[in-house]
Amino acid sequence: MPARTARQDEIIHEALGLISEQGLHGLTYRHLSERVGVSVPAFYRHFASKAEILEATVDYLQEVSAGVFDHAEECGTDALDSLRLILLGYAERFAANQGLAAMVFPDEVGSGDHGLQGRVLLHMEENQRRLKALITGGVAAGLIRPDIPPERWAFIVMGSFRLLVTKWRLDGHTTDLVAGVHGLWRDLEVIIRPSAPAGTTV
Repeated sequence: MPARTARQDEIIHEALGLISEQGLHGLTYRHLSERVGVSVPAFYRHFASKAEILEATVDYLQEVSAGVFDHAEECGTDALDSLRLILLGYAERFAANQGLAAMVFPDEVGSGDHGLQGRVLLHMEENQRRLKALITGGVAAGLIRPDIPPERWAFIVMGSFRLLVTKWRLDGHTTDLVAGVHGLWRDLEVIIRPSAPAGTTV
């Protein structure tokens, strides 16, 4: 994909802000022009349509997710620590840019636009694939219970995280999402680790 300009990046960030505050219906050239400070006709020099802006936000989302996963896999001490870093990485980015949560966990993104929906779905499937691979390694290392398939663990981990993020969004972002993820991970780690053999202490 061609490199974005600084102005395009600014528009993407403002678009995410509008999505967070008003939903997709609030993402209009008029609203963006007010936030960015350029005239509506000037937007056509940067993005030809609302669909193009949404496609650019999906590209940006893919970059953010790749950064979260890459950092976790490089810095995690083992598979479980990498899982923890993935959840915290997303939480930190959501707290810094609340519109990202609406794109990572879309309920209406691309409604009626099958091409955009397909790209969002591919992004979600890539995240699922990377989670499954990480969890599979954790099972092989004896860090994660083997009695539940890795793809199911991926759903459990991200489903729990999504529920926490949804509550945070419905609360108007008034709670500390990062602290909430720390608490969620403490519980998930208890569930996901293999049980200690009877008669042993941990």
